Amino acid sequence: MLTSASQRRSAAASLQQGEKKIRVYDLRLETEAKTCKPFEIAGWDFNDFLQALHKVFGIPSFETFVVATTDRIVLDFDRFKELQDGSTLYLLQDEHQVLPTATVENISFTPHYDTLIKGGTYEYYASENKESLAYPLAELIDNSLSATAKNTGTRIIEIRMQFDESLGKPAVIVLDNGRGMTTKQLNKWAVYRHSKFTKETGSFAREEDYVRPDPVPRSLNSDISYFGVGGKQAVFHFGNVVRMISKPVGLPDVHELVLSEEEFERKEKNKEDIYSTTILNRKPGDFSHVSEDERFLRTIIDEERGKESFTAVVITGLKEKHISFLKQNFDAWTRHLAHIYHYYIHGVNGNDLKQGSKKTINVDFYKILYITLREKPNKCPRVLNLREVDDDMQTLYINSAADTFEFKASSGPGGGTVEGVLRYHPFLYDRETYPKYPEDPEDPKDPKDPKDTCSANERKIFECFWNGRLIPGTKVAEFDWCSRKHNSRTAADIPPECYRRLSGVLFTDDNFQVTTNKMTFMDLELKLKNNQTIFSLVLNGQKEFTQWLRNCNEKFDKQIKFVGFNEIKTRTDVSSKKMQHPWAVFSAIEWGGRTYKTGQLVKTHNTNPILYGKVVQFLLHGNFDGDVYATGGQVEVSRVRRLPDKLNVEWPNGNPLQNNAILSAGTTLGKILQCLHTTIIFEPLLTENLTELGKYTLNLNTVVHETNAVSFGGRALPTFTLKFTIKEGDAASFDISAMSPTLRVGVPFDIPLQIKDGYGHSTTLTSKLTPELKCCGLDLSYGTFSSSGTTFTIKNVKARGKLHCKGNRCHLAVVQMIICWLLTLRQGKLDFCLIFLKDSLILCCFSGIPNSLHVKPEETSIDVENGDQVTFHVEVHDEAGNITANPKQIVRCEVKGFPPVVTDCSSTGAGQLVTKPINLKIMKGEQQELKAQFVMPSYKNIPLVMKELRVLPSTRVSVMELYSQDNENLVLRNSEKIEWIAGGLLDNLFYKLYDEAGREVLLTAEIASMIKVNWTGDVFLEDLVKGKLPDLQVPKRVGEQRFYQVSYQDQSVSVSFTIVPRPDEPERLKVALPQTTVKLGEILSGNISLELVDQYDNLTKTLTPTCLNHIKVEAEGLDKSAITFKWQDSSCAAMVTGIRFQSGSLGPRELSFSYSDFVEHVSIKVTAGLPAQLKLISEPEQPLQVLNDHGISKPFVVQLCDEWGNPSPDQRVVVDIKTSPPGLTVKTNVTSQPVNAEGKAFFISLVEVLIACSSSRGYYQLQFKGSFNKKPIPGPSVSLTVLPDPKKPVSLSVEYDTTKLREGLCFSSVFSVTVVSDEGSPITTFNPAAVSMFIWDGVSSGKKPPERIRIDVVANQPVKLGPVSQTTTPVVSYSEDIASRTLVENMTLRIMDLYGNPAGQDLGGKVIITIKSSDGERNKSFPLFERGASSLAINLVEGKAHIPRLAIRENSPGDNSSTYILVFKPEVSVHLITLTAFELPFLFYNDSQNQQKMSELTRKKDELSSAIEKYNETLRTYKELLDLLTGKMYCVLFVGHLALVQDDAAAWVISWHIRGDMDCVITKTTEAAQQIYRDTQGRQQVMALDSVLVPPGKRPLPHIRNGYPLFEPHGNPVYARELLIYPCDPESCDIVFKNILGDTILIDDLDSANNYRRVVQNRIQCPTILTRQGDRVSSRGKFGGAQNRAPPMTTLHMFGAPLPQQYHSLKEQIDLLSQYCSAVSKREETERARDDHVKKITSPDVRQMEKDLDDKKRQLTEIEKELASASAKGMKRRAVDGGQPSSSISKRARQSST
Repeated sequence: MLTSASQRRSAAASLQQGEKKIRVYDLRLETEAKTCKPFEIAGWDFNDFLQALHKVFGIPSFETFVVATTDRIVLDFDRFKELQDGSTLYLLQDEHQVLPTATVENISFTPHYDTLIKGGTYEYYASENKESLAYPLAELIDNSLSATAKNTGTRIIEIRMQFDESLGKPAVIVLDNGRGMTTKQLNKWAVYRHSKFTKETGSFAREEDYVRPDPVPRSLNSDISYFGVGGKQAVFHFGNVVRMISKPVGLPDVHELVLSEEEFERKEKNKEDIYSTTILNRKPGDFSHVSEDERFLRTIIDEERGKESFTAVVITGLKEKHISFLKQNFDAWTRHLAHIYHYYIHGVNGNDLKQGSKKTINVDFYKILYITLREKPNKCPRVLNLREVDDDMQTLYINSAADTFEFKASSGPGGGTVEGVLRYHPFLYDRETYPKYPEDPEDPKDPKDPKDTCSANERKIFECFWNGRLIPGTKVAEFDWCSRKHNSRTAADIPPECYRRLSGVLFTDDNFQVTTNKMTFMDLELKLKNNQTIFSLVLNGQKEFTQWLRNCNEKFDKQIKFVGFNEIKTRTDVSSKKMQHPWAVFSAIEWGGRTYKTGQLVKTHNTNPILYGKVVQFLLHGNFDGDVYATGGQVEVSRVRRLPDKLNVEWPNGNPLQNNAILSAGTTLGKILQCLHTTIIFEPLLTENLTELGKYTLNLNTVVHETNAVSFGGRALPTFTLKFTIKEGDAASFDISAMSPTLRVGVPFDIPLQIKDGYGHSTTLTSKLTPELKCCGLDLSYGTFSSSGTTFTIKNVKARGKLHCKGNRCHLAVVQMIICWLLTLRQGKLDFCLIFLKDSLILCCFSGIPNSLHVKPEETSIDVENGDQVTFHVEVHDEAGNITANPKQIVRCEVKGFPPVVTDCSSTGAGQLVTKPINLKIMKGEQQELKAQFVMPSYKNIPLVMKELRVLPSTRVSVMELYSQDNENLVLRNSEKIEWIAGGLLDNLFYKLYDEAGREVLLTAEIASMIKVNWTGDVFLEDLVKGKLPDLQVPKRVGEQRFYQVSYQDQSVSVSFTIVPRPDEPERLKVALPQTTVKLGEILSGNISLELVDQYDNLTKTLTPTCLNHIKVEAEGLDKSAITFKWQDSSCAAMVTGIRFQSGSLGPRELSFSYSDFVEHVSIKVTAGLPAQLKLISEPEQPLQVLNDHGISKPFVVQLCDEWGNPSPDQRVVVDIKTSPPGLTVKTNVTSQPVNAEGKAFFISLVEVLIACSSSRGYYQLQFKGSFNKKPIPGPSVSLTVLPDPKKPVSLSVEYDTTKLREGLCFSSVFSVTVVSDEGSPITTFNPAAVSMFIWDGVSSGKKPPERIRIDVVANQPVKLGPVSQTTTPVVSYSEDIASRTLVENMTLRIMDLYGNPAGQDLGGKVIITIKSSDGERNKSFPLFERGASSLAINLVEGKAHIPRLAIRENSPGDNSSTYILVFKPEVSVHLITLTAFELPFLFYNDSQNQQKMSELTRKKDELSSAIEKYNETLRTYKELLDLLTGKMYCVLFVGHLALVQDDAAAWVISWHIRGDMDCVITKTTEAAQQIYRDTQGRQQVMALDSVLVPPGKRPLPHIRNGYPLFEPHGNPVYARELLIYPCDPESCDIVFKNILGDTILIDDLDSANNYRRVVQNRIQCPTILTRQGDRVSSRGKFGGAQNRAPPMTTLHMFGAPLPQQYHSLKEQIDLLSQYCSAVSKREETERARDDHVKKITSPDVRQMEKDLDDKKRQLTEIEKELASASAKGMKRRAVDGGQPSSSISKRARQSST
């Protein structure tokens, strides 16, 4: 692939493989014991892994097992390569084995990148705030619906509310029998925003890619688990812990995943990986891991047995407000759920109660959505099937609707389809039937409500369902076509209230977007109200909306009820004949809550003049036979005369009742006299007591005598009205107002009383009263009392006394209170106390607020042994001494010097406090005192309690003492440093123990076992009981300080010390050499150090500067003149320099250093000195004579030596070989080389004389010289004589006869070739095959023939068995002559490749020979081989088999004139090789003469066929050569070669973007592409231009419309393909890169790319954008991550850079200069070559060749016809013989007859 610039010329770098760790559980045994081992498998293949498993787990080689993932996917070679770091595997007996015990799998659930990309969706499209918990529950039901979508049986989803504390903590459980989740799916569930559209690839993928469901009515496809968000949000909205339990279908394991808010916070605090946890894998029914506070899970887990698959979501840590809501509003939130999933529960037609048993039941959802709520042990659980809910809104809408109007809406291509239903709720009787919300009886949608002031255009009447599920936060307003405003002209006769009687529902699919919590739609209403949305009717023949609404109004609205049907009549008073009949006659109507009857007097309204009359009859057009409701009709009225208009009333006996008078309750109304123009006295009308309060009106009405009507003809008759008021009476009793049913001791409370009169009416007090309170068992008192209106309040009532109860808080006492009211009447000097009112009140009394703290033990001073804990029991009392429990009752105990301890008494009022162990430092065994203080921080008013603690010395060990018995003065103190001789032994070390009082503790075995030492592990208990410690070995090195410790009882009491080793007396003289080798004649570099050390080489520092005069050095060949001695103060050592050796042999020398009595010998190696000469140590024998161009058998070996003649290995010396005189060329491996490690140089030579002379002899010298640091080193020389080689060919002598050449004779008779040797004589022993000859046709161009290249061609893979030489078709008969029965003779079969080359020389086996029919008939009789065999076997050795003779048996069976096939089938020992058998057809005859004739014809046929094949091959070659010369070639190039890119950054990012296509081969035709595909066996990707279609022309960039930019973009956007430069064939290259790159855009940076896409995407689809910085923004808007970032240039194959412009200028000038001559010459040469070839094709020779071909084809046709005729005759003769089966007897008889 071409590269541009210098950075693009290196090859691609390989990726480094990182570490990969996995865990393997060995679960083969059916026991609960499990073994888990980690493995590092980076760089392993599957075989390596299996070997490691056998070794680590000790698996025998004969045992079988499987290795599977936790999802039970069995590993193989390919899957092993895809294992991820951190994977968990199982070792199992088989893949279906049940887990014997639970396992743990580590997972990571880092949030998906969509968290950043789509994190703001909900913020931009905020849903409505809902308080109902039905909506988060619906998120979990959505997941269950999707999981059970593919169930073939019943779908079960159950919600369990577990609030029974006897079963554990509260929980919400959602269970389903869906397909379950594997561990990988469970891991994906935990990943935030990992939606269903994220594909899983690789061999571990169990799931298929997401496929959108087929359209179904109402979009009830269960495809509502969508975004990967709602489930996580829902569970953590309910509580803070979720446990996912799932068993996938088809797998035996159950997987559990627990996510906890508390665990997240802990990991964040500890800086751990938050998004990592474990999955528990176990067998079904195993609840051994369940804690006690979650024991309800045991029942759920126990139900797992026998289930094929399931999922359970268990939420705990519930919020209290949620628990209360779920309990108290059970009906409300279940009604919400029934509304959300109405159509999933009841089917596409909904819950139509009017159909009864005839309604369709959705069988798939028959048992869906059971809800169970369990509260208390003794309370029956509430169980509800959502199918039983009949008051959800959709049920109310469906059952109150009289008719429906169905329609569809399409929002354009790919925009989705909406099904819609409008329902009409008519007016019936005197009310609207539009349903009200159950939670809101005063529904604002009720048209009767005067508050409903919103217009029809503002009403949102459509509820919206998405994939069959309600989206509660979105309601769509009516569309234009169904609004009153739109139909105001065409439907003016429709009452406006009819539009308010409509409800609707829209069913959408997932082409419309919703928010992640599925509360609101994002774009539904905008799309539906777009001008491009098309609405259509669903039912054929259905009327348009206006007609439908008008029909509903006329048919279903029942505003007037006609009752009392009389008859059907015809009205002649109606002008329209159509309306004259039929008319129904009724006697009454009910209208607006009133009844009008015939004969009733009525009055008209809104008429001029006002008419009075009597009703005659009511008329309704239509055929009716009973009561009926209608929106209107007619009434017939007859007019009547004028009525009286005044009524006078008088009150006799001076007892008038004034108008608006006020009377007390119970007052009796007196007699009333009523006069109407005449004196008529009526009896009292109201004589009973008036007890009800309120304003009264007395009406005296004038009535019509016949009917008692108070009006006539619509006019009211005269009336008399009297108004008066009844008020409350005097106080007579009281009621106790609402108050708390409980009271607390000492806590004041108020008792409110409502004062009543004798009739129970609230009244005020008129006298001063004094209350008195009494209670049995308690003392009651009150502070004050007050009266306000009708309320009398006793304030600050307090109860005091001891409560008699078992518990601390509830069921404490029942108090009965009697309240007496004392009325004090003063008359003179006497006071009278009368019981005025009394009542009783039953209250529950509880303990009061905290008043004091009680601590036990009650003693003020408490003894405690040092080191022990102190336990206190505390109680919180109220003022009466009762134990009380209140919030924040925290009791704190503080002991100075120790951490405080607290206990919570909020629940029981009592608690226990245990202090930390009291550990004080007690001196001399004296006791110490501490103060313990008890306080309640939240109750400052409660006095603190003090306790005194007397700490006594304990008897436990507190002091340890170490000492040595050898030295009584040696006592080891804690942290002491001790000097001791290095390597010495500290023995007889003893210890003693003392308690806090200073008393020695007697040593026992138990105490001794707690003694630990840190210098050895070998401790004998017998010695420790005696107080003896193990011996201590002191370190041998000075300066190696070591820490030692003796401890008792985990170091609570210990003694530690440090031993510092000191050197012993001097033991020897230590010599340190700076280096161990020195060259002969050179001074040893560096200083030799001399020190006096002890036996462990520790420096003793006993050597002094005066000792230098007494030090001596001795050695063989040592030059002592240069030796010097120096003193070094820092190390107290003597330094020796100037060591040099002047003579002696090489190798180790012994240096001897002596001082006083100390002598030390060291060895130093002496090596050769500096190189000074070369020696020839190996050479050929003299005199040396060499044939020209021949080698010298014995090599020259040159040795490098120093001046003393010692071999020198200095490899810096280079040895050269030169010749003298220079006419000799030495052919050797090297002529100049450095010496090797032994100082030797080897030269192996070939010699050739280069001087061109006739002499055959020459004398030369070979000279060897060396060089070291540019200084010459002399060397030897060798003389040699070079002789000419009589067997070396140097030239050819060619003689030929030109006259014979012209006559066209054979080349061998024209040319005579002689090979001349080096010495000039001819060579007669050469191989003639080594001489080659080339012939050129046409005029010589003066150029030399092309260079010959030798190619070794080897056979391909063995594929068939074939003969070595061509065989003819055998013709045999069953005669006695063996020659007539011979099939093949001396035939060799060889295994060959596809092209007939010998192959398989290493193969052996058998060749099975059989006979089969040529036409495939099985029942045909076949000839038999000799000895009657039907098959033969011959040996196949080294790929070939030889058959001397193969013949058929005498009188062999067979059909006359039939063709059979001889099959030679090879069977080799290598099982993986399949070879094609060799088949040889032959003819069989039972007549020897006919057989001979057919044999001759067959032979001729074979010869003609061979000749025809040769002619065809020759002509085919001519044709191919002609095609080549005429230019019929097809272009074949790689994509990376087609274009160049000037800009390096552009070349980088474009090459990376299409890196998968850079090596694609481009061809002109599909045939050429297919040929390349076949040649490469499918390994090469190809693309044919004739199969690619791209749009013509150039498209503008997306931001350009009609030639004008829509905005000014940043970053210089340009199509990436426009930066490509095509060196040749631009049209084809343009097609290629339009197909590969498409509309990909290149821009400067990522910010510009995102801004460009953000603006363009709002208008059209934006293509992929690349940046010059190496980033990519896909057409889907995705960017970031390694997959969208280009790697470094050095790792890519890149487009080449074009040559500089200067090159093109120069080349253009050169081309212009040579263009004319080259073009003309090439044209002439091509035309000449073509003309010559055409002449050759049309030459007589070729014509004659074609003629001969035609003749041979004709002869072949005639022979084939003759053969066919002979075969036909034979068949006919066989039929005449009667068709008897062949046998040896019949054939022998036939032969004798002839």
